[in-house]
Amino acid sequence: MTYPLQITERDQLLAKAHSIRPILEADAEQSEVDRTLAMSSVDAMYDAGLLSMCAPRSLGGQEADLVTQAEVYEIVSEANGAAGWCCFIGATALGLLGGMASDVAVTEVFKDGRIPRSSGSVIPSGLAEKVEGGYRVNGRWAFGSGIHHAEWVSTAAVFAVNGEPVLLPDGTPDVRMICVPIKDVIIEDNWHSAGLCGTGSSHYRFDDVFVSDDFVLQRDPPHRGGALFRLPLYGYVSACHVGFALGVAKRALAEIIDLASNKKRKFSGVALADRGAFHKELGVISCKLAGARAYSLDVLNQVWEGTCKENDQVSLVTWSECRAAVVYVTEVAAEVATFAYRYGTGVALYKPHPLQRCLRDIYTGTQHGIVSDENYEALGLALLGKADWDPMIGGPPKD
Repeated sequence: MTYPLQITERDQLLAKAHSIRPILEADAEQSEVDRTLAMSSVDAMYDAGLLSMCAPRSLGGQEADLVTQAEVYEIVSEANGAAGWCCFIGATALGLLGGMASDVAVTEVFKDGRIPRSSGSVIPSGLAEKVEGGYRVNGRWAFGSGIHHAEWVSTAAVFAVNGEPVLLPDGTPDVRMICVPIKDVIIEDNWHSAGLCGTGSSHYRFDDVFVSDDFVLQRDPPHRGGALFRLPLYGYVSACHVGFALGVAKRALAEIIDLASNKKRKFSGVALADRGAFHKELGVISCKLAGARAYSLDVLNQVWEGTCKENDQVSLVTWSECRAAVVYVTEVAAEVATFAYRYGTGVALYKPHPLQRCLRDIYTGTQHGIVSDENYEALGLALLGKADWDPMIGGPPKD
């Protein structure tokens, strides 16, 4: 299916993503052992332009539409879930940095026109105390995916006075987004996880780091960029989780189909591919995955088309469908991986077989805060006309 507002570089990005698949697959096991993505995989994604596809065009990026992003992340995640996760973290972190950084900061971050590698978090775990010329920042952040390969880190911190967080009138914290070079960041070696082991999602911290006013990021309005940077946070990251889930599920399904012809029950000698029960479950699960893919990409396209229109015409129901679609496609992907792993029997138990990695990766992905079943409640409320706008999905369309 094609969508009219996809970027002109879509086919080129997808082709490049396919071309580096052998590298990503070959690095998967070593990345798990090292607990961070192999540098050859990082370099392959960087050289292919995948890590810059969310950056503003004025800085050398493509400002990729949501469907194109999801399809790229799907291809990379099918090769290696950890690579897919690092790909979307790197791409979106750099995109925010490029769109929100001041002209002074951009001169340093994108020095001599070179696109850097970036990581970070939008969860405000630290405190930023105002001082002359900038802020003193202290804090500790979790899940710094890809941070071991980053050159710049953007992160959120709560504005503080005399060490106390400042709250806005609605009771939410007053947040500052900042960026610093990696030399100012202390990375903790604590990423010992069940899944997504190769993402290097370590905690990191700032110990009394000075951040000048020029390196405080501005999101509303952004300094540069188009529709991509008008998206509220949920819209901006929605393609990430859709693409990751679809890619891991596609890999799990492909692996069990490949295994089916050779896998036989020990006692009966019947091949898995000849079992009626497997036939039915394979058919049903394939339909579920295809349906989840079509639904999620259609919703992403609706969000993108609405955002590209004058006054950002995305309804509350559509935003709620976007939230629900991210959860739904992840749940279906987990169901696919579970089905494939269960029929893979003893073969799937052992490393480096991809089925055990798919299972661990997708269930780790289900723990992300964006993938919450509260999103279904939000959709139900929206369909009943009882939902409210919130900062994660922005405000109502402008008149």
